[in-house]
Amino acid sequence: MRNIAAFKNVTPGAKLAMVNQKLGNPGLKRNQGSSVECYDYVQVTPGAAGVIRFFDAVNTKTFPFTNLQQNQLQVGEALAIEYIAFTRIEVARTTGVISSFSALTDTVNELSLCGFSFLLDNSRTIKNNSLVRSFQSLNTKGGTAVNSLFYPDTDLTIPPQITFTAELNVPANTDTGTDVDVYYGIHLFGTGAILNLKSNV
Repeated sequence: MRNIAAFKNVTPGAKLAMVNQKLGNPGLKRNQGSSVECYDYVQVTPGAAGVIRFFDAVNTKTFPFTNLQQNQLQVGEALAIEYIAFTRIEVARTTGVISSFSALTDTVNELSLCGFSFLLDNSRTIKNNSLVRSFQSLNTKGGTAVNSLFYPDTDLTIPPQITFTAELNVPANTDTGTDVDVYYGIHLFGTGAILNLKSNV
């Protein structure tokens, strides 16, 4: 008998429950569903090539450069990544004020050729994808002509207490900055779970 259900789309919430069940964490399905976002910013040398590692050193940063204290979710938390935003900010060197915020591939078009990888506990779940799909004119899932989001083809799941990092292999490019520090950022968005003390304690 064929298992037709295996070929149907699984909702992000169902995937969270399914993955955590397999990991021996069945209680997560009773947690509070939520909209979850994880983000991190790394200072770069504009125009230079190299690999940027996001979330690797969040314990050394504070708001507004990250919203995490470590590169793992806490007990009872989980995230099914439904879309990713790559961004760029400028911070005035003299005042520390954020003076510019934009989508990375909008600001520097050639950064659409960056190579993106995502690692969950040193296991690659996305390997060397370009950011071309987040470029406005080529964003097939964006829904509008001005959408600069990166949509993975599957909802990547981050379970609680598993370390994760993201890598961006940046080619030499025309990005510049004058009297500002330039940071590249990554924002992970999706359906998630947070601790529900009424159900779990």
